[in-house]
Amino acid sequence: MPKNNPNCPLPDIREARIDPTLPVNERLRLFAAAIGDPHRFRVGDTEVEVLFDDSAPSLQACLSGMCRQLQ
Repeated sequence: MPKNNPNCPLPDIREARIDPTLPVNERLRLFAAAIGDPHRFRVGDTEVEVLFDDSAPSLQACLSGMCRQLQ
């Protein structure tokens, strides 16, 4: 399980070590246990908070638009 930095109590995602040979469901379970809240963590000294905007276009719509622009 990741160690917490006293200056930044969020878990550091870089310290999560998950065996890639395990089944996907088991890897997800172990990752969730190691990180805790998947919406708040850190990468080194950088705190990350993931937020979603319900009024924003979907990922599919964004990727479709990007593909159209590349044609």
